[in-house]
Amino acid sequence: MRTTGVRGRGTLSKRVARGRDAFWLYMGLAIALYALELFGSGVPRQVRAYANDLATPVLTLLNEPIQILQSGLERVAGVGDIYLENQELRDENGKLRQWREAAQRLIVENERLRQILKVPEREVPPLATAAVIGIGGGAFERSVLINAGSTENVSGNLPVVDELGLVGRTIEVGLMTTRVLLITDLNSRVPIRLERTGDVAIAEGLNEAFMRMRFLAVDSSVQVGDRVVTSGHGGLFPPDIPVGEITGIVEDFIELTPVSNLNTLDFVRVMDYRPLPPELDSVQAPEQAGGQ
Repeated sequence: MRTTGVRGRGTLSKRVARGRDAFWLYMGLAIALYALELFGSGVPRQVRAYANDLATPVLTLLNEPIQILQSGLERVAGVGDIYLENQELRDENGKLRQWREAAQRLIVENERLRQILKVPEREVPPLATAAVIGIGGGAFERSVLINAGSTENVSGNLPVVDELGLVGRTIEVGLMTTRVLLITDLNSRVPIRLERTGDVAIAEGLNEAFMRMRFLAVDSSVQVGDRVVTSGHGGLFPPDIPVGEITGIVEDFIELTPVSNLNTLDFVRVMDYRPLPPELDSVQAPEQAGGQ
């Protein structure tokens, strides 16, 4: 066993020595080839060709580390470029996400505006489409502020609708803003008609999310789920605008829920409906309940 180990180590040493000798031999040939290239213009071409053949393995061997180093440097540079490119792509993706979110908001807003311009489909021309910019507060007030005023020919007591139905009427008109009294306000009274039966009544605001139907004929057949629209009586609202739906009947109390979600209004339309005499267009907001 010991003899075998010694022989193995001796054989390995001889191989290393032969490899080292071959390396220096080829190195010498490479140097000689270089010298021939510089000073051997008079040496026969065939001799230089043989020298080139002999030196090729050495040159190849010497060139491999250089190629590996160059490849490594290129990869490092490539990684750096990829990192910068990825960073730029991330920044662009962030900007694209912001643009996409803005575009989605604009699409939703545009769709809402398109729907508002279609509703109600009456012969009453639109006067102004406005955004809700404020909500009236207090226990005795249900109103909103819109960004359209007398500069857009808005005046008092004009119907205001959204894409679903009646919202209220204008009461306080400024140059660029108008306050709208909602149909759920305690001071609101809307002449209505049952679509199913044609019976007329009054929708009375209660400062709640719902209204109360009053002055309905005793023999009227009213049911939960019945829809009501404006009757056109009194000349304040045009007929057939959706107002609400019957959602509860308890003895003589008939609960009416507006078709429009008055708590989340964003865009509304002021209707150019002026059947009343001009002197009534200047009617101010009714006195608020509670002794104002």
